[in-house]
Amino acid sequence: MMSKIAMPDPDAARAVPPLFDLGAFPLVRLPMPEPGATGYGERWVAEFDMILARETRFVMLSIGPMPEREAHDDRKARTLWLKRRRGDLGRLCLAHLHVEPDPLRRAAMQATVLTAKMAAAFPYPLALFADEDSALERAWTLLRAVPLTL
Repeated sequence: MMSKIAMPDPDAARAVPPLFDLGAFPLVRLPMPEPGATGYGERWVAEFDMILARETRFVMLSIGPMPEREAHDDRKARTLWLKRRRGDLGRLCLAHLHVEPDPLRRAAMQATVLTAKMAAAFPYPLALFADEDSALERAWTLLRAVPLTL
């Protein structure tokens, strides 16, 4: 009798890594897309749906320059999703903390991202930090302050 030999999955080598890093969940690391990156909108939506399906409060952390431009289809997919899932996002996401070490870029972001218009667009607080340690300290303070599961 021949035993079955497990064959490697040919799709495993082509597997696309996730956009969101959930290794320290409920801290969700959100890498900034590479300049000129396109075609990630649907993956972004699908992965964020999986995060919200956990029904656990979380904090998002992103680091580095935000893309100046985003492909139309990607931006449209994310915008429509944000409108559709706004209530769930506001209920579960405690904050989006962004680290921008460069003082000039951080000042520019402060003037554009932390405006009343942007605050109205997102159902959670946005905050900028000069370094990752400060952002992580705030993230864990927020996460310890509330029950995580609803």
